[in-house]
Amino acid sequence: MTLLRKLQREEGELGLVSALLLLAGVLLPIMFIVVAFARIENGRLAAAQAARDAVRAAVEAPTASDARQAADQAIIRAQAQTRVTLQLQLDGTFARGAVLQAQTSAQVGLASLPFIGRLGTITVHGSATAPVDTYRSLMGDSSP
Repeated sequence: MTLLRKLQREEGELGLVSALLLLAGVLLPIMFIVVAFARIENGRLAAAQAARDAVRAAVEAPTASDARQAADQAIIRAQAQTRVTLQLQLDGTFARGAVLQAQTSAQVGLASLPFIGRLGTITVHGSATAPVDTYRSLMGDSSP
């Protein structure tokens, strides 16, 4: 029997090839979707945690300028830990009993390919609020 006749005969090999193609056609997109959702969730958690840390550092600072500097330092630490680039916006009045609000945002790449780079980005946000406690900061008390 010649090779051509063997290839023309159908003995289930075509079904196996079809199943593999179907499996690859379904599993590869699912794998990319899972990775994209993981990146989005990682960015969202990084933004939320950085906002909490920044506002906590800011409200415990002794002065308004120290509050901004402490919040910026908290963002720098968060970026070093998570490797997510974060932007911070600190709002509110720095006075005892007032409330400060930290809002963070980050651009998260949905996918990345070698030699091509990122394919699509999404912006995630985080926010946190805390009351200013200047009395405790001025007294040097670090107890909760």
